[in-house]
Amino acid sequence: MIELALFVAAVGYGAFRLMRSQSAARRYLEEGKDDGPLELGHLTPSLRRLALETRTLRISLESPIRALRELLHADLTRTQEDIDAVDHALMEATRQVSDWLVVVDRLSESDRQRLDDVGGTPEPVRAVLNAEHGGFERSRFRVDGQPTLDVRLENLGKELARIEAALQVRSRIYR
Repeated sequence: MIELALFVAAVGYGAFRLMRSQSAARRYLEEGKDDGPLELGHLTPSLRRLALETRTLRISLESPIRALRELLHADLTRTQEDIDAVDHALMEATRQVSDWLVVVDRLSESDRQRLDDVGGTPEPVRAVLNAEHGGFERSRFRVDGQPTLDVRLENLGKELARIEAALQVRSRIYR
């Protein structure tokens, strides 16, 4: 009888966590931004790739931001698995930002000049990663004199949106 009660409790807890996860995903989709299609026809292949990578990175940063903000709320059902998922999301964000910087660094001199001409310099993104000592970590959620990590990541997303918008300006890239 006790085994049955434990089994029912475990199934109920699993169902509760599934419903909570589905609710969070539904809220995320309802709050979703309406990103229009990228205008890439005027860009060189390398700048097209950068524009796509920039949008992908910007969107993917929303996951660790959301995870960090959920971690701020008291939740008696939170498990070590939930905390590990936040750490994994931050590690993945670090990898993606680093990969994006590699794409930028591999641009030809002329593409790099075009990017700079439209104000799409990647240096603020590089500065963010350097300020985080090369990686985003939950242990650095609060840093004296800086906003919390979720806000720092949100600001990084805004910087990426600015670069993405700069790449969309056809008349300034090709004169």
